[in-house]
Amino acid sequence: MPIPPQMWSFTKRHQRFFKTKECLAASYRSPCGGRIVRAHIIPRVQLRQIAREGHIVAVPTSLLTIMRMQRTGFEAEEIGIGEFSTMNCFCARHDKTFFAPIEDAPLAFSSEQLALLHYRAIAAEFYQCVNQQESAASELDWESDEPQNFRFSWIFTWSGKASEEAHHALTRTEKLIATRRFKDVRSLVVRFDAPPAVMAAGAFRPQYDFAARRVQNLADTCCYVAMHLLAADGAAVLAFTWLQSDLAAERFVRTFAARPREQMASLAVQCAFEHIEHTCMSDAWWSDLKRPMRASLLERVRRANSLAYRRSPRCLSYRMRYADWSVGNIR
Repeated sequence: MPIPPQMWSFTKRHQRFFKTKECLAASYRSPCGGRIVRAHIIPRVQLRQIAREGHIVAVPTSLLTIMRMQRTGFEAEEIGIGEFSTMNCFCARHDKTFFAPIEDAPLAFSSEQLALLHYRAIAAEFYQCVNQQESAASELDWESDEPQNFRFSWIFTWSGKASEEAHHALTRTEKLIATRRFKDVRSLVVRFDAPPAVMAAGAFRPQYDFAARRVQNLADTCCYVAMHLLAADGAAVLAFTWLQSDLAAERFVRTFAARPREQMASLAVQCAFEHIEHTCMSDAWWSDLKRPMRASLLERVRRANSLAYRRSPRCLSYRMRYADWSVGNIR
């Protein structure tokens, strides 16, 4: 089904909000310096480990592409590593100095590195939520006596709530990093005995856990969990992080830790496709998946991009064996 010209125009207009340039670390320790850079949420050095000829495989995230795929079907395609998982939310100085411990040193998932990974994931989520709210606000006429467009009112309200909660998490994490209380960012780190094949980085507000239980109601005040599926020493590593006082987040992560080890790799893949926008994979791993498995993962992405999606309590329950990476150790 072709996309009407007015829809293309509408989508192009809104795409500009998601290219807003702003340093979210402006209040942190030192003034900004240099231009706003396209900061990678997943470092290039990580992406190169699963890339083929400089490209990874992922579902594109631009509004124009999503608009097209809503009509033609969601697909994964090759994307250059320079274009994937970038956001205009840090200046050159802060991107270089603030994140040096995770950009300029091997990932050992130390408490400091985990705190910085958590901070960057929350910052990316806050950036997205704020821009989504501003995009919706541009379609609302606050001075009109006519009823507002329900779709944009809904987006404005819920993205505003999410951005407030992300900002709260961001400022709390900033304070912990400033005082070097890195261990107050709690973590679960699972090291697999297999080369990396899927990578993901982001933060989300879990609604249901891996035992199909509700952990928090999105209508109430919610907390965030950050998820990173990266690589260290040539092997895949999963890290969940959360702030110490966020009990709902801890309950969520504990249900993952309680799952059988042989399910953990597949559950990590499910969670990434269900919740994390910045998820990519190697061409070899994606090509080797059976068609029903690829379709199942793409359906998760499609639903996540639909305003009508209402998650089932069993959205993270073990479904298919997407990966057979054995667990080396859990910390």
